[in-house]
Amino acid sequence: MHINQESATGEASQHGLFLAVTAADFHKFVGLLNTGFMLNIRVGESVQTLLCDRIGLDKSYFDERIQTLFLNSKPVDDPATAAVKNNAILALSAAMPGLVGATFRKGGTYRWMRGSISHPDDSDTAAGKVGWITVKLFNLILKELGPFFLEGGIWLRSETIQAFFKERSGSLGDAIQYVSWNGGEIVPGGILEIEWPDEPIYIKIIHQN
Repeated sequence: MHINQESATGEASQHGLFLAVTAADFHKFVGLLNTGFMLNIRVGESVQTLLCDRIGLDKSYFDERIQTLFLNSKPVDDPATAAVKNNAILALSAAMPGLVGATFRKGGTYRWMRGSISHPDDSDTAAGKVGWITVKLFNLILKELGPFFLEGGIWLRSETIQAFFKERSGSLGDAIQYVSWNGGEIVPGGILEIEWPDEPIYIKIIHQN
């Protein structure tokens, strides 16, 4: 699958990191997403439109696998009507166990138990403008969708990237086959020497045999 964002290119940021890694080791890089990542969005679109139409997530996967959604810490019942605003935080999770999981499940039987904290169906007066969203993936969704987002391209805080590669400098060397920073090729070990700017970094990672 491919993320089809109008602005999801390295040119959308002054600084971009591109990696090609071995297919067998691709899963090791999903850890970059543990604390969340950023995407460009069109403000005012619904959660469903953003994920399925704009980003390209398979609709059947969205319906069947992503059972719990939080938008700005409020559970979402109807992803087709909950509008995403600029600087929103969207959390995606598979079904959670027990009564808590049933209560927060989208459109679930027990949604009445938390009606006062549910995200309202709404719209945004700035609809159509370009904005940002932070996405957080939990449990199996992180494992399953992490590669999808990394291959499509995301934005991460520079300190997140720096800490990730510094902590794993001894285990990722053989996995990385190609590195490009700001359009210029560097050796894999050169990632540790980059002087990271204090701004979001566009990063894209693909795997190859």
